[in-house]
Amino acid sequence: MPDRDQCEKAYNQGCMWGMGGGDNNRCPYSADDALAEWWFQGWEAGIQAWHDRNLQEQDARQA
Repeated sequence: MPDRDQCEKAYNQGCMWGMGGGDNNRCPYSADDALAEWWFQGWEAGIQAWHDRNLQEQDARQA
């Protein structure tokens, strides 16, 4: 089982990738690695922030 630091690192990597608009097929961990779940959770948070930011920019341009 990975330790807390490893989990945080995987989450943060996923989050940064998502915040950059990257898709989720680039997870660096294998599917059976416990860290993959942490990476995907981070990616989901990051991609949501990316979508929110892009929607705000679109709204600002249309106003």
